[in-house]
Amino acid sequence: MERKPKQHRAYTLETYNPKWAEGFEKRAEKLKTIFGDEAIDIQHVGSTSIPGIVAKPQIDILVVVKELSHVQSFSSALESAGFAYMGANYIPTEEYFVEDTPDGKRLASIHILEQGNPKINSYINFRDYLRVNEEDRALYVATKTALYQQHGDSYANYDAGKKEVLEAIKSRANQWAQERSQNI
Repeated sequence: MERKPKQHRAYTLETYNPKWAEGFEKRAEKLKTIFGDEAIDIQHVGSTSIPGIVAKPQIDILVVVKELSHVQSFSSALESAGFAYMGANYIPTEEYFVEDTPDGKRLASIHILEQGNPKINSYINFRDYLRVNEEDRALYVATKTALYQQHGDSYANYDAGKKEVLEAIKSRANQWAQERSQNI
């Protein structure tokens, strides 16, 4: 399957909405049906999974599979369910599908990773850490809000602007998770 080119699209930031969890559940059920036993875990990740944060109203879903090489055999079913293939090269070490409205508004991103990929823990650690760490959650909200005010017409500039803060928070989240696991 051929990778689709990345296109610029308008974006918005919204305050946390509990309906995002419902949107995740609905899509997770579809994905469970499609992947069956191949899916080891399906989790809601990203900003829409963190109460109290601002986010693009787009559901990020992490699907952990037994074998990444098997994902292509599910492509037709995923596309029939409304998920468009964006390609393995779009985000290295994962398969990536999206759900968009006909006018291009992104509703969901499906990140498919093979069991054992260290990015799995990174996604989960970031979510869990920001759910409990008010200081970094506030920092991330302030950063995203300021960047949106400056770059509301350019997602590329918004995304690039938050990278340094995002990476610092991810690092603290991974350290936090490591310390938690040592204390258990």
